Amino acid sequence: MVRFAAIVIAVFLFGCADSSSEKQASKNDENSVVPVVTDESADLVFSWVGDGGPRVESSVQKVPQHVRKAVRVQDPNLSPENRDPSVMFLADLTRPGADGRYPVKTIKRAEYEARRRAVAPTPISTPGTGSDPTVVMFSTRHCPICVKARRWLLEKKIPYVERDLERDKQAAQDLQKMGQAQGVPTNGVPIFEIGGRLLPGFDKARILATLKGLPETQKSI
Repeated sequence: MVRFAAIVIAVFLFGCADSSSEKQASKNDENSVVPVVTDESADLVFSWVGDGGPRVESSVQKVPQHVRKAVRVQDPNLSPENRDPSVMFLADLTRPGADGRYPVKTIKRAEYEARRRAVAPTPISTPGTGSDPTVVMFSTRHCPICVKARRWLLEKKIPYVERDLERDKQAAQDLQKMGQAQGVPTNGVPIFEIGGRLLPGFDKARILATLKGLPETQKSI
């Protein structure tokens, strides 16, 4: 029954997406880069709702056949200016095209959630979509560790927002003020803000411990 429901959700969501919005390796109207998905893709994050809740994998081969019609795909390599949180990308992983690429369609997040609720009323959490994220990651466009941090946050389904220090002057000023107030160096990235506390560097254990120690009213995961 669960497997059948997953198939129904996949067909419903992907079949209703606007085919005119399908573009590969380009920017859509929302200024967000559409991921290119092939069997060799090793830097993407695939997620769907399966038995027991949300599931996440890092390769096409690991995605179960019965959910491949509509799988959400995210690219942690993209910097904030190339990602629009109001849109999502759904990949049809059932069969690649002649060029080896799987079809990817763009859908508004609100539209996706409305359609999803129509066939699966139970709320489903998705990576990085909290309305009031607990985690803020300060980053730069050319930071390789930031890419690893994005992937980890997505895989752990931890809601977060990202602030680009190179393009967002206010973000740089806010970080500098917080760093001075807390006595924390801010000359490297990534730097995380969790519950008002700055955590320099990408320390997974420290991030999880800090999240665990937050009051229940501040948690969004």
